[in-house]
Amino acid sequence: MKSYVNEFIYGRDLLKKDVIATVIFCALSIIFRANITLQGIFAAVTLILFAAGVYIVVKYCRCPHCRKVIFLGVLAVTACPRCKRNLVSGRKVKKSR
Repeated sequence: MKSYVNEFIYGRDLLKKDVIATVIFCALSIIFRANITLQGIFAAVTLILFAAGVYIVVKYCRCPHCRKVIFLGVLAVTACPRCKRNLVSGRKVKKSR
């Protein structure tokens, strides 16, 4: 099991797994159109996983320095949009020209 240094990295890794599971269950919901019971179950699980993803973003995907929630681009962002610090190392990011 991985040991995480800060909760942003933990939240980002957890969100990746949640997004993958959400896409799989959404696809299963589309595939099982003939069986309405299975389609309903897969759709319900998809909605629960989507809500869990929103909770993960609000709870864990925050800048470790200014505590701002990072909603957009949380899987790709390397620096906080507000305080301009690297989310892993904490160093100030140099401005690009």
